[in-house]
Amino acid sequence: MRDLRICFVGDSYINGSGDEQCLGWIGRLCQARFDRQFRLTFYDLGIRGATTDEIRDRWRHECASRFPDGADNRVVLQFGINDVAEIAGSGRRVEEDASVANAEAIVREAAAHYPTIWVGVPPANVACSPMRPSAGLEINFRQETAMALNRRYMSLAAEIGVPYLDIHSPLLASPHYMHSLTLGDHMHCDGTGYAMMADLVDRWDAWASWFEDA
Repeated sequence: MRDLRICFVGDSYINGSGDEQCLGWIGRLCQARFDRQFRLTFYDLGIRGATTDEIRDRWRHECASRFPDGADNRVVLQFGINDVAEIAGSGRRVEEDASVANAEAIVREAAAHYPTIWVGVPPANVACSPMRPSAGLEINFRQETAMALNRRYMSLAAEIGVPYLDIHSPLLASPHYMHSLTLGDHMHCDGTGYAMMADLVDRWDAWASWFEDA
C-alpha cells in the first residue's frame, strides 16, 4: 500500500488561522483526496506570523523528522504574506529582494530532495488593515506589495521548474473571497475563504497528478 506523506510548509494560511472549523485549506484539500486504497498522512507545518526568514531556517529539519525512509515523501509550500506586512515604526518585515532570495533557497532545496509544488501568496487583507494583533503592535498591508511578490515568486518558480499556483489573481477577483477576509479573525479569511482556496488547489493538475497512481 502506498504510504504518501505530505508536509505543508508555511505560515498562518497553511495553518488555517481564522477558520471556525479548524480545517484551513490543507485539511479540506486532504479530506477531498482521502482514500482507503492508500495511506495519506499530512503534516501542518504552518506557523502563524512566520516570514520567509524564519521558514528558511526551520523547514528542512521539520520535514526530515516527519519523512521516513521508503515512504512517498512530498512537500507543498506557501509563504510570503507576512513578508509584505508593514509594522508601524519599523517598516516592511522582509524586503522584496530578500523574500525572493529566501524563497529561492527554500524551493531549490526542497525540489532537490522531494517532489515539490508551490501555492502562491493570497490576497492581502486590506479590509481589516491596520491590524493590532497585540498591545503596541500595528501592522498594515497593501495589496500592491502582495501582488508584486506573487509575480516575483511566479517568475522564480518558472525559472526553477517547480509548479506554482497563482491563487492571488482569482481570489482577489472574487467578491465572495474578499468578503470572507472580514469574517474570520479580522486577519485571515473564514472557512468559506479556505474552502475556495482548497478548491483552486484541488483542481490544479500539479496537485491532482500526485494521486493518479495512488
